Amino acid sequence: MIVTPSRGFIIAAALVAAALTAFVMTRRAPACGGKGQIMSTISECKSWGFDASTCEAVVGKARAIAKRAAPGLDNSVKCETQFTDCFKADDGVYHPIPSFCLQQGASAAAEPTDLHYLEYESDRQNRKKTHEVPIK
Repeated sequence: MIVTPSRGFIIAAALVAAALTAFVMTRRAPACGGKGQIMSTISECKSWGFDASTCEAVVGKARAIAKRAAPGLDNSVKCETQFTDCFKADDGVYHPIPSFCLQQGASAAAEPTDLHYLEYESDRQNRKKTHEVPIK
C-alpha cells in the first residue's frame, strides 16, 4: 500500500514555496524601479538628461538629508578613508556623498528617494570592501 501525503501538507508546502519565491524576487528587485535613475552628483544628473536647475535642487536636498543622517568628520582624509566619496558642508564638516534615485520627468520640487552612501569595511583578510548604508 502506498502512503500519500495529506492534502494539507501539500498545500502548506506550496504556500511556503510561493512565499520564498516572492521574497527572493522582491530582494533582487532594482533599488530604483520604473524609469528612475541612480545618481549622486550634479554632473551625473545632467548626463541622465535632467535640467540643470532640477539637478542642483535635488542634489542639494539629498546632501542636506545626508548631512542630518550620516556621520560627519572634521578631516577630509578621515572621511575619504571611511567613505567612498565625501563633500564639505557649509559648517566645514565632511560627510559622505549620498546616492539617490530620481524619476524621469522630475522637477526641481522633486524629492530624492532610496538614499544611501557607501562605507568601507574590511573583511577577515583585511581587504577593503564597500557596504551600502541606507539613509532613512
